[in-house]
Amino acid sequence: MSEAVDGRAVRWAGQRERRRADFVEAALQTIAECGPTTSIEQIAAQVGVTRTKLYRYFDGAADLHREVARRAAGMLITELEPVWKPTGSPLEMVTIGVGAHIRWLTAHTNLYLYLACHSLTAEPDAPDAITYIRDTAGALLAQLLADYLNAFGLDPQPAQPLGFGIFGFVDSAARQWLRQPGGYSEEEFIDQLAEWVWLLLDTTLKAGGVHLDPHEPLAKPEEIAAART
Repeated sequence: MSEAVDGRAVRWAGQRERRRADFVEAALQTIAECGPTTSIEQIAAQVGVTRTKLYRYFDGAADLHREVARRAAGMLITELEPVWKPTGSPLEMVTIGVGAHIRWLTAHTNLYLYLACHSLTAEPDAPDAITYIRDTAGALLAQLLADYLNAFGLDPQPAQPLGFGIFGFVDSAARQWLRQPGGYSEEEFIDQLAEWVWLLLDTTLKAGGVHLDPHEPLAKPEEIAAART
């Protein structure tokens, strides 16, 4: 193959990836406006092309939906970083993490509901994107909890069920609140969930003889471990 042909292939590949990214961004905007059941025709209309032209850059509707789901899942995982990289007092850490999740869901409700309908891979038994997010965030939170339990000299065994359970609880409660707020404002709901989560963590720590003031700054696990040695 000549260098000229190679060059054209590289340019086309680069152009294709840029156009795919443009279409994905357009899809995110369309879903936000039109809802989680947005059609390919609506996405194509958003960028002013036909569905046939859109498919020049994707291997069918499923490929486009997967790319949109990957992008949206990445947005949410990034937004949730305070959950596993917390700072402040124990209650502040919990409140900031819960708040990040609730505020993203409030601002991107249609996109979140869209994620529940699509997977990130083409595998027949692939879970939906929300399951992927729960598994990813739950594992990261479980690791953080294990680090703290180890730092305090406690058995880290509860970390995994705690991490996955806490994230699943917050996520499920948030989805229900979006449907039926039940008199809670957003900030009231965040504070209430944070209080419940802290009570669960506090009970676990106290069972091991660790008593923390929820309003006093909490050091990082490595600093706590170093202070114990």
